[in-house]
Amino acid sequence: MADVGMVIMVEKDKRADIADVARSLEAKGLHIQETIPRFRTIVGTSDPALASEFRSVDGVETVRPQATFQLPEMDEKVPQ
Repeated sequence: MADVGMVIMVEKDKRADIADVARSLEAKGLHIQETIPRFRTIVGTSDPALASEFRSVDGVETVRPQATFQLPEMDEKVPQ
């Protein structure tokens, strides 16, 4: 399956350990794109089937696959 974007929220009391949480997620298959300590957020890509593995990492509060949407091409007959 193709990789999708993942947004992982780190628990408040683990904010200082966000780099350790990121390393643990990377070891489980997350390709880290950005770590944002101020917002307790780790952004990356992975196979969506690994989401349950990421939830089991100590310090992870939530795991949310990113959804993408595509509007149809502009057409005067189809309102947007």
